[in-house]
Amino acid sequence: MATLPQKVELLRGLLTGETAYTGPFFVLVDITRRCNLRCLGCRFHSSKMSTSRTDSSTLPDISFDLFKKLCHELKTMDTHALILIGDGEPLLHDRIFDMLSVAKQAGFHITLVTNGTLLDRNNIQALFDSQLDILQVSLWAGSAKEYEKNYPGVPLDFFEKVVESVTLMNSLKARSHLKQPCVILHHPLNRHNFQNIETFYMG
Repeated sequence: MATLPQKVELLRGLLTGETAYTGPFFVLVDITRRCNLRCLGCRFHSSKMSTSRTDSSTLPDISFDLFKKLCHELKTMDTHALILIGDGEPLLHDRIFDMLSVAKQAGFHITLVTNGTLLDRNNIQALFDSQLDILQVSLWAGSAKEYEKNYPGVPLDFFEKVVESVTLMNSLKARSHLKQPCVILHHPLNRHNFQNIETFYMG
């Protein structure tokens, strides 16, 4: 993501140890702490965490005006990429697509990280229209049984819903001859899913 001049300026700053000669190559933006899942591995919403950590979901979402200001300031630092992630589900933010539009107009390469549960046809089309570069879907399971273990308390059809949504997105992409967004399945391994990694890979 970084250009050669940026890398040179980074090295110059590291050698002197006193001054930063370039801005960050990419920035992770915490969009929201609100989430519709309680993933076991989440540091804020896990069902294994104390309630004091999950209280962070009451913090306000990043405002649209603050996001616009952030984009402007990062461009002056020659930053080229944003990763919209947060400790919640970014698609819950009511202005997420406006944010994507603003960021793309500013010239950023954008990655959006989601749990995939809100990828209905309308949201998929909105992602296409926003010219999102990368959609990273976090899916800690290769079957409905594994999904239930990694996402306690979810409806039993959530796994199929996520898989169908990703399949639909790829189908609509192909039908419209779109190259973006690139869809990446993020599959962390743990004791609930490592036995069936071949199933997930081949699926």
